[in-house]
Amino acid sequence: MDILTAIQQTPGILQVKEEECPPEYGEHILLFSLCYQSGDCRVMGYLALPEKMDGALPAVLFNRGGNREFGILHPRMLCRLAQRGYVALGSQYRGNCGGTGQEEFGGADVEDVITLTDIALALPFTRHEGIYMLGHSRGGMMTYLCCARDKRIRAAAIGAGLADCFAMYRTREDSMKQVFHELVGGSPEEKPEAFQARSAVCWPEKIIPPILICQGTDDWRVVPQQAYDMDVALSRANKVHKLIVYPGADHSLKGTSYIDDVIAWFQSYPL
Repeated sequence: MDILTAIQQTPGILQVKEEECPPEYGEHILLFSLCYQSGDCRVMGYLALPEKMDGALPAVLFNRGGNREFGILHPRMLCRLAQRGYVALGSQYRGNCGGTGQEEFGGADVEDVITLTDIALALPFTRHEGIYMLGHSRGGMMTYLCCARDKRIRAAAIGAGLADCFAMYRTREDSMKQVFHELVGGSPEEKPEAFQARSAVCWPEKIIPPILICQGTDDWRVVPQQAYDMDVALSRANKVHKLIVYPGADHSLKGTSYIDDVIAWFQSYPL
């Protein structure tokens, strides 16, 4: 059975199409766009994997940042992970890029990641003992939420990740505050339970897998204090974790050893 057919026949997949891989990854990575079922929503995403595989590979889910059409998942990150020997999948979350429903910035849309985990583990060319997960920015929040619910995550990594929605609301500009009003339903004063439910710093004891936190000191989108506070919270909860701080790095973490550190973290927790 070829790769395309195998993906098409995986439960939950509605549509799949082979895409052209970004040129910097050459001819050795296969890329597919996906449409999959998550609850009553059709959700869009991508899957990338090495063209040549010697047996089943571990799967890694990448959770994108942003919201709605801002910060949409670009397949480049998935191809980068596939180049390192993983089957990489990522979701646009419900309501985005042609999907149905509406994202909730860490609400019901967390199911879209859980469902993609189901799909990843059902693929015939992935290891079925568990998956890895990486989330950047808002995707860090999505990753923390999954790590509090899903025992199938072997290890997770957070890049410049949102851990405290209360702090995010306080430290960001009006346009970011508006995101909370539109997708969460109001301010921290109006929706304290919703903000707490999305803030991993409030419930570190619920985290299941080992967590790597990667943070730049010059990040103004997710201020470094969020990473520092999460580090302290996880330590107090006696959770296995590690904090890596990159001096001078901004929100993108470009120019750092970020991805190398993430891969090393995953490899230290083999399936």
